[in-house]
Amino acid sequence: MIRRDDRGQLMLVTALVMATLFVVLALLVNTTIYTGNVATRSDVSESAQVVNYRSEAVFAAGETVRYANRNDNESTPDVDAAYVALNESLRSSVKNWSDEAARHDALSGTATRTWVVDVRNGTRIAQEASTRNLSSPAGATYWTPVSGVTAVRGPTMTLDAASLAPVDDDGDDVSELEDDDAFHVETDEIDGERHTLYVYERDDGDVGVTVVEPSGTVRTCGAANDGAVSLDAHAGTFEGETCPALAAFSDADNAFAVRFDDAQNAVGTYSFVVDERADTASVDPSLSLDSGTPFYTAAIYDADVAVTYRSPNTNYNATVGVPDATA
Repeated sequence: MIRRDDRGQLMLVTALVMATLFVVLALLVNTTIYTGNVATRSDVSESAQVVNYRSEAVFAAGETVRYANRNDNESTPDVDAAYVALNESLRSSVKNWSDEAARHDALSGTATRTWVVDVRNGTRIAQEASTRNLSSPAGATYWTPVSGVTAVRGPTMTLDAASLAPVDDDGDDVSELEDDDAFHVETDEIDGERHTLYVYERDDGDVGVTVVEPSGTVRTCGAANDGAVSLDAHAGTFEGETCPALAAFSDADNAFAVRFDDAQNAVGTYSFVVDERADTASVDPSLSLDSGTPFYTAAIYDADVAVTYRSPNTNYNATVGVPDATA
């Protein structure tokens, strides 16, 4: 039998137990909130580091592809040997970069690695004589460097602005570009669709780029005339600035030919890579393998690299395409 005094003591003990439970619960909630905040901050920091590492890895691989295409080619007389040399150069260079980056990242307790998982072979067509116009080796100003391809990286070009045809407007009038013999590059698809890229001197003295899409849409951009101009159709840049017109040039749905027209009105260098092997691509018969002005050679069209990033808070794996820097 519980007396009145005992009931009072029991209520007091119960109140103390409940108060203790509330304090413990409050501490647990605060700890959970704090831990969540710390984890969130850690994830944000780690995400930025992952993005930085991935970006650096892709950039390094892209530059390695560009270097290999220009310097590590041994096409003569065996094209197969050229592709072996290109692949080995790419894989070893990416591994060397990965090893150097891993040593640096290890100082912060992070394990990183990048390696090449796939390479697609192609053909590079280029001119490296900066004082020559963009005609064929035989001197044709309307010619087809390559046909029957399904994808192209580039072209990249560095042209003497003084050699470009002057146009009486700002490049919006395509008929005026044709009448004034502005240099242009065409991709003609087997279904009749065509993309056309014009480069010329505008009526204000600047250099202009115009791209005409199969739909008839005309896109233009310009840059100051500083004596020489550079463009990269695949990257969509003109004089180092974004040029939406160029970004629309190399899209294609079917096999196509790459043609140059009015090549007498452009002097300088160029390079582009297509997705057919050098021993199967339909290149202009006047082009020589490995040397000449211009020439064609075995090349890496593009590649995929695997990227891993390990830290106490992050476990990241991805396979990333290396689409740029191939020309």
